[in-house]
Amino acid sequence: MSVDVPAPGPLEPPPLRGTDDGPPRAPRSRTQKKRRPGPTDRRLWLIAYALTVAALLSRTPVLHDTVRRRLQDSEMAGLVQDERMETLAVNVGLLLAVLLSMLLLGIFYSLAATVEKHVFTARRTVGGRGFGLFFTVALLCTLPVHAVSAALGLSSPKGSGLSYLYVLAVGLAVPLWFRADWRGRGRRKSVTVFAFSLGVAGLSLLV
Repeated sequence: MSVDVPAPGPLEPPPLRGTDDGPPRAPRSRTQKKRRPGPTDRRLWLIAYALTVAALLSRTPVLHDTVRRRLQDSEMAGLVQDERMETLAVNVGLLLAVLLSMLLLGIFYSLAATVEKHVFTARRTVGGRGFGLFFTVALLCTLPVHAVSAALGLSSPKGSGLSYLYVLAVGLAVPLWFRADWRGRGRRKSVTVFAFSLGVAGLSLLV
């Protein structure tokens, strides 16, 4: 007497472990875990950079006169006899200075964004846009300084000691606006926040 035995079907993979709240979730890779967005929206960084570059470019007439005056006072003035060559040298020097300032500004904002992701990630929200402490420090230490320099016709915002006092005041005052997020977390945390805030503010003097 023979018994019909059904042929074995394809093996099904065991179900993924889930929770009672919903379907199982796929495991996240290490790359996805590392790419966490910072407290400041990326668009705000781009807007801040664009506005600061615009303020920098508005200073080009004053910078043009400064570069020409320095060329005339240097030892190269006697070697340049043609006025057109002098104008070309001034324009090239001004262009290189502006491009270098734009590059340094981009590096400065990138460093501030990196510090913001790894040191202090608290945020404030205004108009539906979130921003962090170091974005505030970077923006206040660059955009107003270049805008005021353009309005007053200053060739360099670092020529006055008031700019150094202003940068110092920003580095000390902005963490106080975020004190609800670091207060009560120990003296080490508060010292770290103020130290990095002053460091980012000080780096703005190199831009």
